Amino acid sequence: MHIHNSEHLHISKLILCSPNLAAAIVGDGHIGQILVCKLGGLSWSVRAYDMVKNFQDMAFYQGKLYAIANYDEDLLVVNISQDQSTGDPQVSKIGQAIKGEPFHSVWHEFGTMDILANKKLYLVESHGSLLMIRRKIWCWSKQASDTDPEASRPIVAGPNEFEVFKADFEQSRWVKMTTLGDEQVLFLGRRCSRAMSVSQYGMSGDQIFFLDDEEENLKQYYYSTEITSFCVCDMRDGQVDSPLPKASWKRCDEMRPVAWLFPQD
Repeated sequence: MHIHNSEHLHISKLILCSPNLAAAIVGDGHIGQILVCKLGGLSWSVRAYDMVKNFQDMAFYQGKLYAIANYDEDLLVVNISQDQSTGDPQVSKIGQAIKGEPFHSVWHEFGTMDILANKKLYLVESHGSLLMIRRKIWCWSKQASDTDPEASRPIVAGPNEFEVFKADFEQSRWVKMTTLGDEQVLFLGRRCSRAMSVSQYGMSGDQIFFLDDEEENLKQYYYSTEITSFCVCDMRDGQVDSPLPKASWKRCDEMRPVAWLFPQD
């Protein structure tokens, strides 16, 4: 299967790797490919036999482009070469840098509800290390009725839970972290994620701020309210709080891009 077979392609992540190179994850929300282009170029480079996966995120770290897919949580290194005929960049090879130990969720019965954890992954550079953040969204659905087993059973999003891992390239593994540090905060979003030191802004550290990424979530589950916002997870106790009603916006069926804005370094 290739992404050109889909009628609903969109860019889920776009990053500037260098002054002359940009990379993007393009797909339909379920599968995608990594495309590259030269700044000022007229087209993106992709080949028919390039890897197709459920890429969740990518990051440019210490001169290399890395990507991660939802299912296996392998950290992949994307090698980029130059097309001999056009001089344009192209993905020459995608190799494995770290073998993942993925979390796979199954449905659990709880009273009259079925509960399942959906998963989202993020890559962020922090203090010179590459981090993978695993976000679990616990979803619930009413159990099928004996009288109407074919009735619609919407899947509704519930609480969030986070785990943070650091890339150990020497041992080719993910190492679980229990803290980000007293001055460090992560800002997570599908389009942009970043780690920042926040002591100068009078903020508490060891926290994760995150967005709903609702335009792709709607394909997997629904929400019980029309109003959304960003939320904050405290790594010290795992508690998740919402700043509502200080900052909020209404959900809609159309794509509503939301991203973090950061001060200049």
